[in-house]
Amino acid sequence: MTSGTVTTTGPALLNEHRDSPGLMLALLGHEAMRRLRDAHTTNCLTPRQFHILGLLHDRGPLAQTDLAAETDTAASILVTQLNPLEADGLVTRTRDPRDRRRHLVVLTEAGQQRLHAAAVAQQEVEDDLFRSLTGTQRAQLTQLLVLVRDDLTDGNEHCATPASLDRKMP
Repeated sequence: MTSGTVTTTGPALLNEHRDSPGLMLALLGHEAMRRLRDAHTTNCLTPRQFHILGLLHDRGPLAQTDLAAETDTAASILVTQLNPLEADGLVTRTRDPRDRRRHLVVLTEAGQQRLHAAAVAQQEVEDDLFRSLTGTQRAQLTQLLVLVRDDLTDGNEHCATPASLDRKMP
C-alpha cells in the first residue's frame, strides 16, 4: 500500500514557474493594467476611452468607421465608448463635409485637458512600476518588449487590440 506521498528529484515546480518569464509577464501585466486602469478611472476614463482620445489627439479628427477599424472595435461597441465621451463634452461627432454619410469624431478642448491629466497620471504609474530600473534598463526593457510584441503581431504596433495578438500560423 502506498502512503500517498510523492517525491521529486528535480527543481521545485513552484519555484520553476515563479521564475518563468511568461508567467511573470502575465502577472506583472495584470498588476500594471490594474494600476493603469485606476489612473484612467481617476480621470473618469476607461482604458479604451483613453486610447480613443489619444488616437484623436495624435491623428486629428477621424471618421467613426476609421476609428472603429483603428481600435479593432465593432461599430456598435465603439458607439458605447463614444456616447459618454460626447455627453461629457470630450468629443463631438459631426457629419463629414466631404461625405455626408460619414461622421467625424473630433477631440474637444475639454477632451484634450482630460487626456492630458490622464496621461500625466499614467506616466506617474509607469514611473512607479519601473522605479527600480535605471533609465538604461527601462530602455532595454522597452526594446525587449517591442521585440516580443512585433513577433507576436507580425510587426503590428497596435498591440492593444485583440486581433493584433492572433499568432501567425506557420
